Order: sequence, then C-alpha cells, then structure tokens
Amino acid sequence: MAMDRRNYRQLVDTTVEIANKVGVADIVGRIVEDLKDESEPYRRMVMETIEKVVAKLGVSDIDAHLEELLIDGSLYAFQE
Repeated sequence: MAMDRRNYRQLVDTTVEIANKVGVADIVGRIVEDLKDESEPYRRMVMETIEKVVAKLGVSDIDAHLEELLIDGSLYAFQE
C-alpha cells in the first residue's frame, strides 16, 4: 500500500478526515507504533499522516505518554 502512490495519498487523506471526526489522540495513538515498522515506505507514510493530522488539528489532545511515543517513534524512524 505504501508503495502505490494513489492508494498512499487516499489513505493519508482518509486518515486525516477520520481524525477530524474522532480526534487527534485516537488516531495518532493507533498509528504511532507503526513508526517502528520494518518497511521504510510505510514508516514514511505514517509520519506524513501524523504530520498532516497535527498540522490540521493541533496537538491539544496529545497527552504526555503519547508525546513520548511520538518522539521515540520519530527518532527510531529517522535513525533507520
């Protein structure tokens, strides 16, 4: 899925719209662990999704634990 650009874009856009309805913390909380996936294209897609969700909706819903997971996942994704 992450390799196919058309599906990639649709998945990211759909996830952003779902986050718009249910909230940032719910969506980011579900996908943050995917930042540690083996597949680099998938990690990139997850990072772009989180970036777009946060840019559109802000970070007010994100608690300290989720913030830690985001930082940890981001560091892992960029170190690989």
